[in-house]
Amino acid sequence: MGPDTPELVDGRRIKLLCTVSFALGASLTLLCTTLTAGLFFRHYNGIAQSLRQQVASRESGHMGPGGKIEAIEIPLANTDGAFPDSAERLGQPKWFFEDVSEPRLTRFFSSCDLRPVEKNVLLDKRSWEIRTNGILLSPPELLVWSLSQHARQQIYSILAKSSANYPQCFPFRFQQDGFDFRFKNSGLPVAQVDRIRRLTYCSGGYVCFTDLRALQPVLKPEEFKELIETLYAVPTFLLRLSITSDSDTDALTRYWGRGGREKLIAPLLASLARTPGGGSINISYLLPPFARLHLYTYPDAWKDPTATRQDCFFTAMNFFNDSPDTNFFNAVYSRKVLDTEYESVNGEPGFGDVVALFNQKGEAVHTCVYIVDDFVFTKNGINPEQPWVLMRLADMVLIYFPEKTGKMLFMRHRGVS
Repeated sequence: MGPDTPELVDGRRIKLLCTVSFALGASLTLLCTTLTAGLFFRHYNGIAQSLRQQVASRESGHMGPGGKIEAIEIPLANTDGAFPDSAERLGQPKWFFEDVSEPRLTRFFSSCDLRPVEKNVLLDKRSWEIRTNGILLSPPELLVWSLSQHARQQIYSILAKSSANYPQCFPFRFQQDGFDFRFKNSGLPVAQVDRIRRLTYCSGGYVCFTDLRALQPVLKPEEFKELIETLYAVPTFLLRLSITSDSDTDALTRYWGRGGREKLIAPLLASLARTPGGGSINISYLLPPFARLHLYTYPDAWKDPTATRQDCFFTAMNFFNDSPDTNFFNAVYSRKVLDTEYESVNGEPGFGDVVALFNQKGEAVHTCVYIVDDFVFTKNGINPEQPWVLMRLADMVLIYFPEKTGKMLFMRHRGVS
């Protein structure tokens, strides 16, 4: 669902998740109602600090309970150039100023860092559509291109307050140095990247981009496809577990073999420890069947007719199941399972724990599965364009809570020790 990286904020590049946020939010609100007041909530800031400590410890050579992990970031993208919120992104630009009167909007435009000709265009009330709940404008595309970064920031920050302005509500966000990093290997010509940069603005300390419509007519079809793949690529990781003769294979087997799977993975881990010089293995081989098979795949690639319905909740609850339980499509059944079979974790998470995110209203908006260090297994939304991936927990959080205002809860199945 929707619409969290080193590019911590490049997780926002998948803001396309917002196209399914309402459907997922509605179903997961039921999750929230199942939780009792005694459950342990952890604020994002506290979790972020813990994650940073884990990463720092790993980079300094200290190994966590899951062993020594090597992480390689890969920009996973569907190569057909499709993206689910194309209607919202590519429609004729319309700016809706919600609950704003004519005098107030006039004062606002007069206060913006606009050139005289830009002010004249925006203050021309012949292009204003006065509504009972606000004012709608259809800005000329030349105006969209001509805005300075500051003026764009001033106007778009106001537009972002209304859900009617989808592009401004859900811009693509990058760290200050993340934009150049993201487009460095995109394959787009430097001149075209410079054009994209012209349309960026700053908000909340991030570099933002939202005017995809303006770029479509000026890029070649293959360049526009490259742009889409670059913007919508999911920041996922390949994780490898390194084992040497000094490794505590018993402890690693207990960690990675949770869910009654120790005998399945013990021979492999022990064999790697006996290998001269040690060895490493992709952790996908250590995952339960559902996660192992779905990892790095897209729903539309499966022949399973239910694949496009498999959201984050279905994915998290079926993590340890050899055969997926389709009852998790039923919200009432999911609520009952959470009520009776899960409990909160008052400490550090472990392999297979469910991670639930809640907004300020206490509504659950996302669930995923904790894997190791600061990585989770996640399916971000009911969307055929969203794959099953391994992400940094902080990246995932930033998808759903850009301003770090949410809460996080770790939950563990009572049958998993």
